[in-house]
Amino acid sequence: MHPSRQQERPAGSQRPGEAAPGGQGTAGGRAAIPATPPLPAAPPLPAAPPRPARRKPPAGRKPALSVAVIVAAAIEVLDEAGFAGLSMRRVAERLGTGAASLYAHVSGREELLELVFDALVGQVRLEEPDPARWREQLRRLLRDLRDILASHTDAALAGLGRVPTAPQTLAAAEVLTGVLQAGGLTDRVVALGFDQLVLYVSASAYEAGLYRKTDPAELQRYWAGIRAFYASIPPGRYPVLTAIAPDMTGADDDERFEFGLDLIIAGLEAVSLAEKAARRPA
Repeated sequence: MHPSRQQERPAGSQRPGEAAPGGQGTAGGRAAIPATPPLPAAPPLPAAPPRPARRKPPAGRKPALSVAVIVAAAIEVLDEAGFAGLSMRRVAERLGTGAASLYAHVSGREELLELVFDALVGQVRLEEPDPARWREQLRRLLRDLRDILASHTDAALAGLGRVPTAPQTLAAAEVLTGVLQAGGLTDRVVALGFDQLVLYVSASAYEAGLYRKTDPAELQRYWAGIRAFYASIPPGRYPVLTAIAPDMTGADDDERFEFGLDLIIAGLEAVSLAEKAARRPA
């Protein structure tokens, strides 16, 4: 050590274990306290266990949003809550997201209803119009459309008041009007008849869909009660209703629907023939 450093140390500041200047002990003749030996080194800690990894959701549990995914979820909501209960919020809840995220794909409830109706109409099997089978084709198309709409509660309401503009609805409209045209009907009858046929099918599907979730036994009891009611009304006050009661209450949904188709198709043909006759020169 440098001599100047040694001189700078103040008196009485000797290191531990070092004798005080001028003797073996400290002032007063007491023996010096020996230095405390260093503690043994602590053993190293064991390695900490790895933190548990966060469980990842299974693949496919929450599909990426798209128009097709949103429409499929909307149809499920429609089946459960009906036309009035279908909302963007409920669809978002079913998809596990917020309603705001749906607006990146669908502008709102009105567009969603149009897309839902388009998807349901798209389930109808289409075929090339055949003049030899046009009545058969027309019945099958309309029957399929009624059954599909009726199987989704009151989904038929989604199509009322809408002019076909969506892709699958346009495709079905093209085939349906093509079938009417293949039957030799005039353009005016095809155009206006198409509208009336769709309205008839929608009304029939709506009525049929109302009872879709009803217990069959309860429904049977209801219709038995209706027949009993009409059988008991006073004939003097309601002579016509009494006379037609068996026919009015005896037909099932399919028989009524087929009767309506017969009526409309026969009317379209009659009006078309009258229009063609009116165009012939006298």
